[in-house]
Amino acid sequence: MAHFQDQNDSHHLRWLFDNHLFAKFPHTLRGNLSDFPNRFTMPHIRMTHTYLRLLSGIRALGNVVSKQTSKVRRCSARFVGKASVASTIVILLFLFLGRSSFAQVPSVIAPSSPQFGRSHFPEVMVHVNAGRIISHIGPYFYGLNVARWDEDLFPGPSRDMLLDCDRDAIRKVKEAGFTVLKYPGGNDADHYIWNSPDNSAGDMNTDEYAAFLRTIGAQGFITVNFNESPRLAADWVKYCNVYHHYDIKYWEVGDEQWGAWASGHTTPEKYAARFIEFAKAMKAVDPTIEVAADVMPSANPKDWTCRVLKAAGNYIDFVTFSYYPLTNKHANADSLFASLPMYRRDYEAIRKALQEELPAEKADTMWIADVGYNSISGRPGPFSMSTANALWLADLVGTMAELGEKVSCYWALHNSYPPGGGDYGLLSEDGKDTPRNNYYIFSMYTHLFGKSVIETSSSDSSLPVYSSLIGNDTLAIILINKNSHSSRTAGISLNDFQPEDSAGVWIFNATHKLDRLADLRNVGQTFRQEVPPYSIVVLHLLRKGTVFPPRNLALHARATASSYARNGPNYGPGSAVDGRMYTRWASAALWGEDKGLDRQWFEVDLGKPYEIDSIAIYWADGHGVKYKIEVSVDGKKWATIYSESEGQRGLKSILFKPAEARFVRISGTKGSPAISSYSVYEFEVFDSKPN
Repeated sequence: MAHFQDQNDSHHLRWLFDNHLFAKFPHTLRGNLSDFPNRFTMPHIRMTHTYLRLLSGIRALGNVVSKQTSKVRRCSARFVGKASVASTIVILLFLFLGRSSFAQVPSVIAPSSPQFGRSHFPEVMVHVNAGRIISHIGPYFYGLNVARWDEDLFPGPSRDMLLDCDRDAIRKVKEAGFTVLKYPGGNDADHYIWNSPDNSAGDMNTDEYAAFLRTIGAQGFITVNFNESPRLAADWVKYCNVYHHYDIKYWEVGDEQWGAWASGHTTPEKYAARFIEFAKAMKAVDPTIEVAADVMPSANPKDWTCRVLKAAGNYIDFVTFSYYPLTNKHANADSLFASLPMYRRDYEAIRKALQEELPAEKADTMWIADVGYNSISGRPGPFSMSTANALWLADLVGTMAELGEKVSCYWALHNSYPPGGGDYGLLSEDGKDTPRNNYYIFSMYTHLFGKSVIETSSSDSSLPVYSSLIGNDTLAIILINKNSHSSRTAGISLNDFQPEDSAGVWIFNATHKLDRLADLRNVGQTFRQEVPPYSIVVLHLLRKGTVFPPRNLALHARATASSYARNGPNYGPGSAVDGRMYTRWASAALWGEDKGLDRQWFEVDLGKPYEIDSIAIYWADGHGVKYKIEVSVDGKKWATIYSESEGQRGLKSILFKPAEARFVRISGTKGSPAISSYSVYEFEVFDSKPN
């Protein structure tokens, strides 16, 4: 196989074959020749460029001559036609004979033109200034809309919520890292009466919503019905925060009343007057809550936003807006990618309106929360689930992070549209909760991106880049290639960050969902990273000289044991390496009949050999009294690195000389006279070289 300097070289050669070689052959023969470009090296490419330029000159000469006489024109046509046939022969000979056969051909052609040269796919210059933090990602930045009509989540009455709830969806929301759940769902909020006895048992009611929040550790955000009385909203606040202590901090009055489609559409002045009534009634119940007014992106004094701020600004704690840039008739990648600058303009227009209508201190610090965003404004089609849509989302979330937004809420957890074949939802609505492409974008940001967003620039808008610091010693870089056909090479330069010589690499695209790749080597303050077509590459660089705490290599490792208790579901060996101190491995339950004299072993497989130097064992009531710690590289030959003869309950920390091991085990000869003679909450093994 050829070793191209970058992916663009292979694209150049593919172009040469498609346009100058394969076009000369029947379709069936073209198929047999389709692998030829893979057998070329860069010298082949350069020589082919040279040949084709010579052919181009011959054709040009023929065209000049053809203008003189029809006779010459006929000769010229035959001449150029033969030259085209000759192109086939020369390239085939070049393939089979190798470049050595052409080594003596003089270079008579000028340097490559943009059509064939690397400048056709120029390297993208990326500059990362780690010394300049431009914003901080707060605790409520990653939000998600959950709708009360989502019958997938809590399909039965509240009394059965533990029996009926969609645990898989709830777990996936938690794993994706969402910290705010907005409820009860878009425009529907202005139809919903939260305490109506006519509400369906299949709806997610307030108690079920609060249970959802509690389970994933998220903050609540509720939109009250603008069309009902402020007293109804105040009663909702009382129910949540006084009677049940759900501590719902953020509230919003109505949804998009500025839009003609909204239930309760009205004038800015009437909205402002009603807003004041709502805010007063709700804060009389709980003065610690914050109440938002919904606005539109405009700084025109005659438009909705400025007029609402002028009339009700003293009562508004923060403002909200929504963003759906395309209609379903214009759902395509080019239009969607081109919409990103509009988002910045919308956000800045709202900030300008705040600055024009409110006191400077309040205007500059007031939150602008995007509480509903997705790509399509209504009736989505398949494009809503595409890779391109996910790339746009990654770009948008990075943009919001750079702008310093404090709250943003994606639409939505579940919301398919079968007539159009589309889906707004992060998870499928077929009962399987299959993650859509967009789901992985949030996992990427919450798990692989830091809280301190730093100044980053890219020379090409088709390869946007976002960077952050994780703590002080890890630099995270997200590169998004929005080119569907070509890889792009980023030439990355770092300022105020000297990295170690390797970097962690993850990739997202149509086939890889945040897969970890082999580490990038030879990293310095300047280095290159290729990003495949329609892909996202995430890099983690460590600051040079950084010392990290030891890693627990046993966490989620494969664990086995000589026995385990069957009188409970969480006593298997895996429970001692799951990172949870409330599950444990317990040896076979003998109820102390043998007075702890049974011999038992517990073993972990680290997956590959590591150099280890310490172990921690969290013993339960059943604990080892006499036991050894043994290690092995192959699972056959074992060496004892520690022996204990007076073991006790609780934490046992063991330090020893660094030893190479893949397998680590406790080999017990005497346990305690408990139900299970040996019982371990967590077994931890630490790498002596965590970097």
